[in-house]
Amino acid sequence: MARPSSLSEPSQDMVLKVLRKNKLPLSAYAILEKLKKSGIKSPPIVYRALENLIKNGRVHRINELNAFVACNCESDHTHDISVLTVCSTCKKVEELHDHAIIQHLGKLRQMDISLAEHAVIELPVTCAQCQKSA
Repeated sequence: MARPSSLSEPSQDMVLKVLRKNKLPLSAYAILEKLKKSGIKSPPIVYRALENLIKNGRVHRINELNAFVACNCESDHTHDISVLTVCSTCKKVEELHDHAIIQHLGKLRQMDISLAEHAVIELPVTCAQCQKSA
């Protein structure tokens, strides 16, 4: 039996707030740990919330880190391709907002290449702060 959608909305808000407060990506279990004091103690609740937030383009899953970050697009959730840089050293993640690049990548669909809905491209980089420290 499906759970009422009203139960998932508060958990989605709480998960999104946790991700927005953190500067680094978080695993689902790290999110759960931060939400335990709010009464969320079940991993499936966090995973359902993350799944819905990803579908809505509000959260990105970073496969390389098996972690999640909040989308930092303030007003533009119309793109379905996101380009994220992931620092190999400190794990900091930045989202690129170059719409020309995003539109160009979107042309892959015109070349009969099937992209996942809400495709995320991860670029391994060394951030400026880690470069200075090296």
